Amino acid sequence: MAFALHRVVRAWWFLALLVAIPYLFALVAGQPDPATTGFGAWHSAATSVYCARGWTPVTALLLVEFGLFLLWVLAAQWLAGRHTADALAAVHHGWPLLVLFGLIALPFFIGWQTDSSVCVRGRAFFWESILIDTFIMALLAISYNLLFGFTGIVSFGHAAFFGMGAYTVGLLLKFLTAPWWLAILGALVVGVVIALIKGLIGLRIKGLYFALFTLAFAQVFYLLAGNRLLVTWTGAEDGFTFTVPDWLNLVQNRLGFYYLTLAVLAWAYWLVQRVLNSPTGRVLRALHDNEERAQMIGYNTFHFKLIAIVLAGVLAALAGVLRGLALKGANPGLLGLDFTMTPLLMTIVGGSGTLAGPVIGAFLLHLTEEALRNTVITLGGVAINIGERWALLLGMIFIVIVLIFPHGIVGTLQRWWLRLTKRS
Repeated sequence: MAFALHRVVRAWWFLALLVAIPYLFALVAGQPDPATTGFGAWHSAATSVYCARGWTPVTALLLVEFGLFLLWVLAAQWLAGRHTADALAAVHHGWPLLVLFGLIALPFFIGWQTDSSVCVRGRAFFWESILIDTFIMALLAISYNLLFGFTGIVSFGHAAFFGMGAYTVGLLLKFLTAPWWLAILGALVVGVVIALIKGLIGLRIKGLYFALFTLAFAQVFYLLAGNRLLVTWTGAEDGFTFTVPDWLNLVQNRLGFYYLTLAVLAWAYWLVQRVLNSPTGRVLRALHDNEERAQMIGYNTFHFKLIAIVLAGVLAALAGVLRGLALKGANPGLLGLDFTMTPLLMTIVGGSGTLAGPVIGAFLLHLTEEALRNTVITLGGVAINIGERWALLLGMIFIVIVLIFPHGIVGTLQRWWLRLTKRS
C-alpha cells in the first residue's frame, strides 16, 4: 500500500533521502574550488550552489519536497478517519518529521525571501544564529520537562548542569587541548557526576526542602565560577573564551552548526519519547501522579527519580556544551537562576507533561522576544521600548497564556480535542 511508507518514515532514512537529494544535486551541478582536493573539493562544489543568494535550485528542490511531503501527510490524515493502521501510523510519525524537514529547509526559504545567502552575512545568516539559540533553549526545556512535567520533581538548580556543560567543554579545550569529541564527552560525564551527587543527597529531602536544596546546590557552582581565586581558570565574573574547530565555529560554519543543534534537539526529543514509552517511563509518570501509590505496589521510587535526574542532567549539560561552543566561551551567567526559570516558563507555557510543549514554548517565547527586541510603541505620548521592558511583557504573556491555556498550549489543546472527538 502506498501509505505504508510510514515504515520508511519511522526508520528515518526517508527524511535523510529528502535531505540528501538537494545536496547531491548541488554536488553534481557545482564547480569545485581548485585549491581543494578530495572531500574538500566535493564539498566546495556543493557550497558553490547552495551558498548562492536568494532563489537557488536547492531552494526549489526543498520547496517541492516539502510540498510533496505535506500532501502525503494530509492524505494520510484523511485516510486516518477510516482508522487504518497504516494511515494512523503515518500521521503519528509524519507530522513531527514534516516539522523537522521544514526546519531543515527554513534557512534556504529565509534566504529566498530576503535575497541573502545561508553561508555569509545577511538575514538568513542572522536568523540561523537566532534559531540555533532557540534549539539550545528547547533542548534545555525538554530536559527540565522530564523532571518537572513527567516525574514531578521541582528543581531550582537546573542551570548547574547547563553552565557546567559549557565550562567543562571550554576548560578541556583551552587548558588540556583535548580533542573536541573528548571535551564533549568529558562535559557529559561531569553532567552525570553532578546529577548523581545532587540525586543521591537531595532525593533524601522531601517537598519544598528539595527545591531549596537544588537552588543552593546550583549557587555553589555559580559562586565558584565567579570567585576571584579561580580567575586563572574561569576568568571569574568575566568568564573566559576558547577556540573551537572550524567545523564547530559559528562564524565560519554557521549552517553546519545550525544542522548540528537541530539534529541534537531531534535526537533528544526522540530519546525522551522512547524513554517515556518504556516501562521506566510509565513508572516516572506514576511518580508524578502519586508517588506513595507507586511505592505501595513495590517500585523503588528513589531509583527511578535518580534515573530521571541523571538523564535530565545529561541533556541539560549537552545543551550547555552547544551554548559554550556557539559562544566560544563561558561565564557565570550560564549558571545563574535565569537558565532555570527560563526553561521552567517555557515548559509551563508550552504544556508540562507533553512532549512537544517545551519545544513550542521555547520557540514562542524566544522568537517573540527577538521579534519585539527593537520595537518601540507609543502610549499616551510615552515611548516604551519593548526590549527594555521584556521582563514585564513576559510576565503579562505568561498570565494571559495561563488564563487561556491552564494546562499549557499543547496540554489544553489536547484536552479540547478530546472533548470535541467525544462529542462527535
